[in-house]
Amino acid sequence: MAKKRIAVVGGGASGCSLLWALSREQTKELVELTLFHDETEVGGHSKTINVWFDATGKGHATPPPAGEPVYPVDIGVQFVCPTLYPNLYKQLALPELAGTVELAPQAELKLSGSFSPTLNWGNFPAYQSGPRFSQCYDWSTRRLAKEFQDDIKYAPFTPLDGITFSTTMERYLQVENVPWSTNFFRYLLIPYLSIINGYGTGDLLETTFEDLFPIFTKIPGLQKLGPYGSFTESGKGWDRFKKGATEWVVAMASYATTMGTTTLELGQSVVAVYPTASGKVMVEFSPTADLELAKTNPAHVVPRVAREFDEVVLTTDMTTNRMILDNPQNPLYGVQKDYIAEDKFALIPGVCYIHQDDDCLSPHLQDKLEDGQFVGSYAFGDLSPPNYYGLPYNLATSFQTYLMKNILGTPHDCHVSMYADSAGAKLPDPSKVIYMKTWRHGRWVASFFDKAKKELHRVQGVGHIWFAGNNTTVDSEEGALVSAMIIANKLFKEFVYPFDMVSEAYFFFEYFQSVMFPKPSFPWVLGNIAENAEEHLKSLFDGT
Repeated sequence: MAKKRIAVVGGGASGCSLLWALSREQTKELVELTLFHDETEVGGHSKTINVWFDATGKGHATPPPAGEPVYPVDIGVQFVCPTLYPNLYKQLALPELAGTVELAPQAELKLSGSFSPTLNWGNFPAYQSGPRFSQCYDWSTRRLAKEFQDDIKYAPFTPLDGITFSTTMERYLQVENVPWSTNFFRYLLIPYLSIINGYGTGDLLETTFEDLFPIFTKIPGLQKLGPYGSFTESGKGWDRFKKGATEWVVAMASYATTMGTTTLELGQSVVAVYPTASGKVMVEFSPTADLELAKTNPAHVVPRVAREFDEVVLTTDMTTNRMILDNPQNPLYGVQKDYIAEDKFALIPGVCYIHQDDDCLSPHLQDKLEDGQFVGSYAFGDLSPPNYYGLPYNLATSFQTYLMKNILGTPHDCHVSMYADSAGAKLPDPSKVIYMKTWRHGRWVASFFDKAKKELHRVQGVGHIWFAGNNTTVDSEEGALVSAMIIANKLFKEFVYPFDMVSEAYFFFEYFQSVMFPKPSFPWVLGNIAENAEEHLKSLFDGT
């Protein structure tokens, strides 16, 4: 039987997860895989920059001198944990990855927020008392924070005032009569929701209890440490990729090439995908370097190559997917565009800097005791649009800074600052910037784009063109891996879920499969996922 030729577009976590899934024993003899990636190394949003420091303490992202120690700085994913990434943890225990990709525990996750000389707070004792903190982290704020955390933990099991897993933050605040003017809302809740959803976004209150429950609750039987997140104490139970997230993506691609299933086309940008009259799919691509050169030199001729495949899987973001599919040769785009439209997948712009500029820490909170600092101080008092929720600072120009000296133990100060649209925001001094990257991303919590994700199945596989990736599940390493396994199963009935089916990991797989491909034969996935999630979690608490 002839092997099925499959093109995978995008060499990030999703694309390389698909290579890994289809290169395993069940399907390796059935496929010829080609991965197209626009950079010279796979990684995508799971990108790691190896930083080294010279004798003056200045950091560099260039190849280091021989013997110089490097520090793997992630500019996308920062932390993972067993409860929220169960399939990832099971995958890392498999023989092909065990010992190749290692995780390092993060003892605590200390977070802070800073807004003005007297409005600062942290989730650890050093940042909870004294003149800089007492106004922001006062008795009333601590009480509301504790009540909120208790409600997340217990309300799904003993509903109060109709609060369930599907209750949004906006509804919760109304029911509990928590005004937007409280310190808890302005300086604790909104910054935290901004960190986990995407900096500067304006629809944070759509976040649900279901989204926050596994973060703010230590689940018996699943977590040795926890909770992962808290306003009143440092988070516990997080891990980092020991050598950076890119090592994981590289390991999956390397496994696929070693198994003989895969060809990597690196430094190649896919510019068009369309079905052919013969029932195949054409992929047109050009060298990324030539495309970049043509931006500044319009006379430069960009070579374009066309190659035919049996199936094509797009793992790139929906904005990129629209550009790839919107071409005169694609008769399907008139249908596809309605399901991948910008208003359905409103991706967030992202800008990340690795730098050594201490001025990107708040001038009111330069103690450098935290792992991550929400910086609203440079946006404080800026009430120019957009001014979400009546905040006394501009959420759009606030940002998050991670301190690599505390997280990675770098010998000199090194920070990672993450922005939405950086226009108008406090940016690091260019002379102190080590690396900068821009991109578009979705949301870390599953509830966002829910309707669009559940409608996407109507164009999945039409014309032998498929969609995988974070935009189809959730913006995380777990979402990338799960989406790839779901598509692998759609491409080949021989692909079998590789982990045990009585586990939290399989629950995640089934949950997202029901999102990507809703089935009437499984009523628990249609409109009542929240209730069934409650039942599932109740059984965990009951030990059943």
